[in-house]
Amino acid sequence: MDLLTYFKAAYAPNNCTIVVSGKFDTTGFNLLDSSFGYNWEKSEVVKNTFSFNPTEKQFVYKEKPEALQSAIRIGQLAINRKHKDFPGLQILNTVLGGYFGSRLMANIREDKGYTYGIGSGISSLQQAGYLFISTEVGADVCGAALTEIYKEIDLLKTTLIGEEELNLVRNYMLGSMLGSLENVFSHADKFKNIYFSGLDYDYYSRYIETVKTITAEELLALANKYFTTESFTEVVIGKK
Repeated sequence: MDLLTYFKAAYAPNNCTIVVSGKFDTTGFNLLDSSFGYNWEKSEVVKNTFSFNPTEKQFVYKEKPEALQSAIRIGQLAINRKHKDFPGLQILNTVLGGYFGSRLMANIREDKGYTYGIGSGISSLQQAGYLFISTEVGADVCGAALTEIYKEIDLLKTTLIGEEELNLVRNYMLGSMLGSLENVFSHADKFKNIYFSGLDYDYYSRYIETVKTITAEELLALANKYFTTESFTEVVIGKK
């Protein structure tokens, strides 16, 4: 009953935002209006507000004695797109595990052979953001993989990123930005990112400028500010 009540209140026209992209004319807008503009019961606007509080380091381990692989997820609360440091943190995340040439891939897949794939990411929500690292490794090397993950994080907090590696990441991120604007759907996604964060198009200009100009020293400072391993939550399913 609670879910039905919430659905009736939240899924209403005054809570709805429709994003369209492409060449629209009067016929197209009339079609949208005929499909979504009628037979909706009005309700008061529902404002979902959540609070997220940082926690001390947590370990969640669920043993699967017969498991051949162990699933690892590590994460923590972080800033969202509204924060001035967000583009820099995206660059730092790309170095760590945000693309195929990342440090986590080079170490844990290419060098150690512990996994077929590993990656990290940073996600932006309306009231918070979060960092995460995700992989599945052989059950017999789970402990060793965790050690290497934290080693790569510590390196970013203690050693400057080399110019060659940083330039490679710059080129990758700028190329990805261009590639993400290939059609009307991706343009709509870019608009939604800023619209629901209360930002303007200058955000993308600032993002591109940060990718082009951020220094290794600035990235080192960001790593020490945001990669606070003492507050990470570590989840392992399988054998450790």
